[in-house]
Amino acid sequence: MNSPLLRERKSNFVRLFDKTPEGVICPHFYELILSNGCPYNCSYCYLKLTFKGNKKPVLFTNQWQEIEKELSLLPKGNFVTGILADSLAIVPPNFEPALKWFSSQRDRYLILVTKSSNIGALLAHKPSPQVVVSFSVNSMEAWSKYEHLTPDPVERLKAAAKLKEEGWRTRIRLDPIILNGNDAFTTYKEICQRVAELAPETVTISSLRPYRGLYRFSPNAPRCGLKEAADGRMRYLRDIRVNAYNKIAEWLGFQPSLCKETNEVWEELGWTFQGCNCIG
Repeated sequence: MNSPLLRERKSNFVRLFDKTPEGVICPHFYELILSNGCPYNCSYCYLKLTFKGNKKPVLFTNQWQEIEKELSLLPKGNFVTGILADSLAIVPPNFEPALKWFSSQRDRYLILVTKSSNIGALLAHKPSPQVVVSFSVNSMEAWSKYEHLTPDPVERLKAAAKLKEEGWRTRIRLDPIILNGNDAFTTYKEICQRVAELAPETVTISSLRPYRGLYRFSPNAPRCGLKEAADGRMRYLRDIRVNAYNKIAEWLGFQPSLCKETNEVWEELGWTFQGCNCIG
């Protein structure tokens, strides 16, 4: 992997994530931007579009006091570091002070989202109820085809199990589910069973939903079966998604949460919102 860039950030470190269009369910949360970019090369990654093909990791070296000043203006909230970067693939300079600061809070939560198995920086600390570690996994088939340079999903689940054993709050994202047609999701049975065995505090799932512009920067991104939806994203047909989600819930043995899904899908499933990945 290429060495990340180190530089000071000029823009805000904290901003409200409220971009979800009408008709799509996604509770608002805050982005906490300690770094940008990702060393992995997942062909479906939205960061390729966000950064117009250049998602080389950038680690921000500002003093923690600058970040704390912004955080202190918000009396409560959920702060996710895994929107513009992988939270753990490369640990940013302000990771340690962030971990310590959030561990001292009551109504502010730090949420880390990762495809990494790099948990050493967490194991060096005592677990905190204010810190949530969410591992994003996929089927072994999808991993081998599309999630280049990442540790395999089983290795990620082993890292999650280790953190859970040590007392850390652990969650799983099964996202994006890649269907490639009407019935090609059966490869997810094994990973669902492994996730169920882990018994994380939350499991959030969703299917592939790129914007069309992604293909300019990632021509090998999966696209079979996707159609442009009302929210501007490319999505599988609603019936296909509902069928897949019901089957995955059956394999898990419980109702998971959904990420950025439409009201129609929630209603057709008959599921009730019980929290999700980015809510502390």
